Amino acid sequence: MFTDDLLLRFLRARSFNIEATEDMLLKHQQWRKRSKIDTLLTDYKAPEVFEKYFPLNFMCYDKDGCSVTYCAYGNLDVKGLAKCSKKSEFLHFFLHHLEEDTQKLKSQSEKLGKKVEKWSYIFNYEHFSLASATDRRTIDVLINLIKIYDANYPERLKAGYLINASFYFTILWAVLKPFFSAETNRKIKIFGKEGWQEELKKEIGADNLPAFLGGNVTDPDGNPMCNSFIKHGGLIPEKYYVQRDRKSFSKLPGVKKLVVNRRSKENVKLEVQQSGSHIEWDFDVKNKDISYTLIYEDPEKEAEDGEEILPKQRVDTILESESGVVKCEKPGTYILQFDNSYSWIHNKVIYYQASVVNPNDVIDEDKD
Repeated sequence: MFTDDLLLRFLRARSFNIEATEDMLLKHQQWRKRSKIDTLLTDYKAPEVFEKYFPLNFMCYDKDGCSVTYCAYGNLDVKGLAKCSKKSEFLHFFLHHLEEDTQKLKSQSEKLGKKVEKWSYIFNYEHFSLASATDRRTIDVLINLIKIYDANYPERLKAGYLINASFYFTILWAVLKPFFSAETNRKIKIFGKEGWQEELKKEIGADNLPAFLGGNVTDPDGNPMCNSFIKHGGLIPEKYYVQRDRKSFSKLPGVKKLVVNRRSKENVKLEVQQSGSHIEWDFDVKNKDISYTLIYEDPEKEAEDGEEILPKQRVDTILESESGVVKCEKPGTYILQFDNSYSWIHNKVIYYQASVVNPNDVIDEDKD
């Protein structure tokens, strides 16, 4: 049965359009049954690696009694997580957290004697890297999660604080922002290194905030990082990694082979017809490592003199292929460049996939 509170939230999400609300509720009901959401709190147990290294946790209640969750996203070992878990495990972990937060709101409502229906999230992007900003697998999961969230937890968000946002964050945000509903987007507040401390203290309260976020709360021993109840993430030990069959990647449909000789570069050209398109890539280096970058080719200049869209990075793919996605702000020719000019001895063999996805096409995946 649908409660009055749930009906009202869904009505608001559809601007009180009865037909649209009925459709949304039906799909919500089907999703909960299909995904076994009603038994998630009792049946789900998070993998150890998530419990220890995924920096997502309930932090406090704000001045109005609403729950506040903190995520040190910049410290999340995106590559390490991909080497030890499936995309579905990430999704289940986050949905379990949302259901826990839902229960906290119910308990708060009973405790305070008033309806408490909303929550806030703080995502800290300090230490956020280029690798995390462009990782295709993680972006696929985030897009899928955003769609699920907006479709099934409407009118829950009080505020989303994205703090310490850097240039690398803007790369990720350009891809993710279109998938949020307009209402959710209005509640998201983005800050660089300044201004967010005052905002958090004003909206949440200094006596509720940990000291490392500008508040007054510390651990009993005075530690401002509040490690007793906050997970700050970090590199995932290799003991959690699941070994993969490297030969299988080269046999996937659409994978091409490229040899980059020593002291040389090789270019893969991609033609973008529409602004707002996405370029996606996935590659495996058969031996050692390779440097790569993405360049926008100015028609009047050589490729080497074009605009570097992504800073050059040197990677190996011993444990996982290198995947990424980036949004293109303008049409034209883009070059995925593999650079082996630093190697005096070794040629590099690369198996790769690279493609352009138009703005109206779907870029997320629902399978592992």
